[in-house]
Amino acid sequence: MAEPPSNSIEAIPVAPLGFIATDIHFPRPPGDPFNEQTWPFPLIREQARGSTESDIVTGTKYDDAFIERFVEAGKKLADRGCIGIITSCGFLAMAQNETIGILTYDDARLGPLHLSQLGIDTTKRVIPIRGAPANGHLRRLITEGGPYIHHDLEDELVGVAKRLTVECEESGSEIAGLLLECTQMPPFAEAIQKATGVPVYDVYTMGMWFYSGLATRRPQRWGDKLVQ
Repeated sequence: MAEPPSNSIEAIPVAPLGFIATDIHFPRPPGDPFNEQTWPFPLIREQARGSTESDIVTGTKYDDAFIERFVEAGKKLADRGCIGIITSCGFLAMAQNETIGILTYDDARLGPLHLSQLGIDTTKRVIPIRGAPANGHLRRLITEGGPYIHHDLEDELVGVAKRLTVECEESGSEIAGLLLECTQMPPFAEAIQKATGVPVYDVYTMGMWFYSGLATRRPQRWGDKLVQ
């Protein structure tokens, strides 16, 4: 006799988020990014040794030795299998200089004027932009009303994204992430990420972030009170 199907569902492994901790020691209760209970996924940590408060909180450019401490910690986290890396101080934005690529509906019409409204000066920072083919599936879907054939749209957008990342790599400006401008692109974000190997952001991820600030709730896993 065959056994009845099990009701248990095998847990899908979740890759951990990597956290570079500063060399500053103080209570860090749930809600602080250092604390594992803050997050709904696994967290692993490495310390950037010698990164004191006075080193981090500064109005001047960080020196190479300081940056190297974070690079070393980041490499250790990558070796341990983290999916991405964050740190714990907004002042460290001084050390960020990644290039973000944009996948858009029409790259002939999306350009410097749009980016300038977001505070991005394209005369000082190159933002690679690539659009869906003018006679392709996505453009016909919008302008002619269809047809909606998922695998054709996916193949088209994955192809554009791959060409963009390859072009950037060949020019020496490897991109750190992709922004999908068109609101019809989120259903293909997973396939694009798998094909390119870079983080992908779109109107869905933006909406989730936006809503989380509009309806802020203290997660139950943080507990009712802060640790004294």
